[in-house]
Amino acid sequence: MPRPTPRLLAALSATVALALSLAACGGSSKKEAVAPATASGPDLSGITLTLGDQANGLQTLLTAAGTLKGTPYKVKWAEFQGAAPLFQAMQSGQVDTGTAADLPTLQAISGGLKIKLVAAATADGSGTAILARPGSPVKTVQDLKGKDVVVSSAKGSIAEYLLAKVLTDAGLKYSDVHVQYLLPTAAQAAFNAGKIQTWATFGIYQDIAVQKGATIVVDGRDGRTSGVGFLSAAQSSIADPARKAAIADFLKRLSAAYAWTATHADQYAQVFARKNGVPADVAGIVVSQGSRVLKPVTPDITAKVQGVSDLMHRIGSLPTDVQVAGTVDTSLYPHSLAN
Repeated sequence: MPRPTPRLLAALSATVALALSLAACGGSSKKEAVAPATASGPDLSGITLTLGDQANGLQTLLTAAGTLKGTPYKVKWAEFQGAAPLFQAMQSGQVDTGTAADLPTLQAISGGLKIKLVAAATADGSGTAILARPGSPVKTVQDLKGKDVVVSSAKGSIAEYLLAKVLTDAGLKYSDVHVQYLLPTAAQAAFNAGKIQTWATFGIYQDIAVQKGATIVVDGRDGRTSGVGFLSAAQSSIADPARKAAIADFLKRLSAAYAWTATHADQYAQVFARKNGVPADVAGIVVSQGSRVLKPVTPDITAKVQGVSDLMHRIGSLPTDVQVAGTVDTSLYPHSLAN
């Protein structure tokens, strides 16, 4: 199998499986049209919208769907290896909006980052898993007791939530395992070299490891993760009327890209494989594990993610128990746009 390119490995991250770009899709090459901003709105010609991305996910999706063509504002992409550096860039005003799974987003909010949750997407959770090396004695969650488990990419990642949830469900304590944190590229190298035996990870890292013989101890399906990924925006960006209008327009274009993927599966997987330098079969798995539609952040979604916040605060991973409903701004992507 061809090795992932350095460019890919520098861009991949935690919330890939739940990242808003991943979708199961198939069909012809016709692109979805997106209406331009209305003439009565603010002038967006002087706006450069900086989009924070992980795993080349959003950029690959929007390139494949072509829905960013003709924006009345300029677009700049900022790629990050994980959610933590993405949110650091948002904190410093370098990024307007970005995508991440639920727990990394909660971690950023708990740490004081001033952002709002403006849209969401859900997946089945299969893109997050705890892996064991071939031949490992670890076969079940109970077998993890007393073991070292490497979590990617940092404290507060979606992989850490999966670990905490399955331990709790199995009647074990989080302290029953020895947790270490490694960025995905470092963890991948160590796992491949046999230096670590058990790895909680996600997305393309998970899929490549499985292709090389790793076994899935447990994944995030069946409620073991929320399956929710968020598009968040800096409050400072929302406070600027023109920038807010640009973000709202971008969300409509992102929604149209999801709609495009619903009938263009093969084409999207081909673009993903080509852009990220991975085999077609791996690309097909990655996109099949992702979200299919952009949604407003509804009370049902916030209630589901509140459970994530409660558990992770209880085990000490979140400094504060984030009240998720209070972090939402539905004015950029209201319910009517999702219909």
